[in-house]
Amino acid sequence: MSDLISSVSTAISLASRLREISKNIEDAEFKNLVADLSLELADAKMKIATLVSENAEMKEKIQALTSATGEVCPKCNNRTFELISTRPHPTFGELGSKERQYECSGCGFSEAKMVDP
Repeated sequence: MSDLISSVSTAISLASRLREISKNIEDAEFKNLVADLSLELADAKMKIATLVSENAEMKEKIQALTSATGEVCPKCNNRTFELISTRPHPTFGELGSKERQYECSGCGFSEAKMVDP
């Protein structure tokens, strides 16, 4: 991507040099074309910079989702469903059953699960 930005920067530099050369030429159409080229190249450079930024953000999001180590969330299907707490089950706690509270760090969904000893 940086090669693309470098190429556009070089093109803008060349357009600037053409504009300097065109000062010696009286042809107004040539001058207008060089000016239009400069504007289009500057616009392309800004759009490429935006795309590079969006690409970096998307890569960060993909990395965060693929590196998650939790269970699969039943609501959003991301691997961000994590164990928050474990306590004796309110009804079956005397028999040794536990209740585990899970919460998804992605969508906020939470759920309690009973675990047999």
